[in-house]
Amino acid sequence: ADPGWQAETVARLDHDCAAMDALAMARGWPLVGGCPLFRTYAVPDAVAAQDRLAQAHVWSRVFPYSATWLRLGLPGSDEWPMVEAALR
Repeated sequence: ADPGWQAETVARLDHDCAAMDALAMARGWPLVGGCPLFRTYAVPDAVAAQDRLAQAHVWSRVFPYSATWLRLGLPGSDEWPMVEAALR
């Protein structure tokens, strides 16, 4: 019922998706797919990546049918520095 809020939210999510994709691609993780709330990347070892991210308090999801897919949710605005540090 609030088109202004909707437009702002879509723009923010588009920006956040691009930012997350850039961080992942800088690590050599290509995008597999996703939506405006989460992104899935191909990584060399999803379980090892998940463990490393968890140590930095960044939660992710691995898939039982793929040893290389890792899903990350888009962080809240105050969580970006933590995610950026974990993905360096």
